[in-house]
Amino acid sequence: MPNPFPLSAKPSMHGFTLMEMIVVIAIIGILASFVMVRLNEARRSARAVKARAEVNQIRKAVSMLETDTGEWPGHQTIDDVQSGAGGNEIWDLNVPGAGLVVTDGAFLRWRGPYMTVIPLDPWGNAYFFDTDYDVDPGAGQTWAAVVGSFGLNGIGPNVYDSDNIYEILVS
Repeated sequence: MPNPFPLSAKPSMHGFTLMEMIVVIAIIGILASFVMVRLNEARRSARAVKARAEVNQIRKAVSMLETDTGEWPGHQTIDDVQSGAGGNEIWDLNVPGAGLVVTDGAFLRWRGPYMTVIPLDPWGNAYFFDTDYDVDPGAGQTWAAVVGSFGLNGIGPNVYDSDNIYEILVS
């Protein structure tokens, strides 16, 4: 039987070597890790954008409550700002005393509901209302009435850190 591969001719090589496959898989893995990092950053950013939009919507509801009744959640008024006192916060804006979803009956001229429900923020925490929120904790005490979220880390209440998302009603 004659030799199918004479010495002068080399067999045809089809396919990839093991080393080529390893290099390709490594490159795909590196690219996939970059994509995952960017995807996680986009998700984090989207949650912050959603929280800002919801805080803005709640701030508008609080403003409508104030226009109708002259009061903020918890029957507080503009005179309560800059007090620095504890116990003036509303940690659950769905309660009747907040006056945004339902009323406790003590808000005169209440024309709500101003929102059907106050959602949890994108990290699963309740939004809050505070008349003595320190909006610039590094520069001393700058009190303001705010609606806010404790942000990604969820640390609160009365912890003023950089990931909190809030809107000022009045300072």
